[in-house]
Amino acid sequence: MKKYNITIVGAGSSRTPALIGSIVDYKDKFPIQKIIFYDIDPERMGKMQAYISLVLKKEMPTLEFVFTDDKSIAYCDCDAVLVQMRAGNSEMRSKDEKIPLKYGLVGQETCGPGGFAYGMRSIPAMIEMVNDIRKVNKNAWILNYTNPAAIVALALDKVFPNDTRILNLCDQPYSMMRSYAKILKKNQSDLRCKYFGLNHFGWFTDIYDINGKHYFEELKEYLKNNEFKPYNAEQRSQSWLETYKRVNKYLCYFPEYLPNTYLQYYFFPQEIVAESNPNYTRSDEARDSREKEIFELCSRAETEFTIETVPLLKGSVFGNLMIEVALSILEDLKDEFVLITRNQGLIPNISEDAMVELSGKLGANGLIVEPYGEISTFYKGLIENQHAYEKLTVEACLEHDYTKALKALTLNRTVIDPQLACKVLHDLEEANKDYWTLQHGK
Repeated sequence: MKKYNITIVGAGSSRTPALIGSIVDYKDKFPIQKIIFYDIDPERMGKMQAYISLVLKKEMPTLEFVFTDDKSIAYCDCDAVLVQMRAGNSEMRSKDEKIPLKYGLVGQETCGPGGFAYGMRSIPAMIEMVNDIRKVNKNAWILNYTNPAAIVALALDKVFPNDTRILNLCDQPYSMMRSYAKILKKNQSDLRCKYFGLNHFGWFTDIYDINGKHYFEELKEYLKNNEFKPYNAEQRSQSWLETYKRVNKYLCYFPEYLPNTYLQYYFFPQEIVAESNPNYTRSDEARDSREKEIFELCSRAETEFTIETVPLLKGSVFGNLMIEVALSILEDLKDEFVLITRNQGLIPNISEDAMVELSGKLGANGLIVEPYGEISTFYKGLIENQHAYEKLTVEACLEHDYTKALKALTLNRTVIDPQLACKVLHDLEEANKDYWTLQHGK
């Protein structure tokens, strides 16, 4: 049996311990020889090291692992690179969320002006990373989970159009399928979906099982009469529960398809702004809940836990998806996922260069997607507008073009007003001057 080497980029993320739990969960299916933990911030990664080391020594005693901030060590000898970087860390996420709220605009890390600013930071970091990997490793799969995935995917496709081993993924469709499975009282592994859109901007159009039985109408009927809750509602903060509730609200107006939860920011922006606290956003919520719990757990590994007593974090949707995707590629399983790929006629009546999110089978040669077909005018209009915003954002970043940045924000459904776009862009540019700059003469 072949054993694999994997590298985790952004290993100082608070998501890493749960990712390790997923690796442990899949260890009998996914034979791993070596894990390289890489982060440009060794201090932050160091807070995870004692915990991760104890877990791996307990659960996978023959596994080789190393922690490093040396990219030459990180990339030269791996089969897959699992990327979860956050350019600017949580400090910049906080600014992404708070600055737009000053102007009555949605403050969210992947959507609206905050997503724009985050994308402008992520694109250069991701391009640098891909170049670093390809200097020493031409064949490794780069499995990118870095947000905002839609903008990052479009940028990487533009800069590396012939690199067929870059795959961009998001766990929200996977997570929603887990919630649907709970509602339907089915195993998630037995369910399949038909889905179309862009990342964080898409719709489920069918749910069925491996035997061909369809559940879409049953699911829609349930959501007409019951509040939509995530599968792990008891562990979610109130702001996340509100995100799912708005699926019910959306269906009151457009009951044809089931929306990705992120569409709430584009359809109900004023309502979301009214409910937001400009001084305490999701970045603060994450810092005071999940991140605090994770770092406290990891610190206990330095003084309290032993190999016998160290707890194992499990059940992460993010971690499970990342490992299932890597396994499906490396073992050529051709499992089905909703992933991001270049359109190229898959949806023939939208832009060829759009990075669409569709269901497909994933194997050693990448994602194989059956053409979805044309979409109706309403959805075409929404997607073309969102794609134009994403494309202008990528061009603004690569060309340092202020005018394209302003046009991008004006196109975004959460902004629309060029006066507001101008004001929020000014503040975001000032806050991000260490990460990106724009030439105002363009």
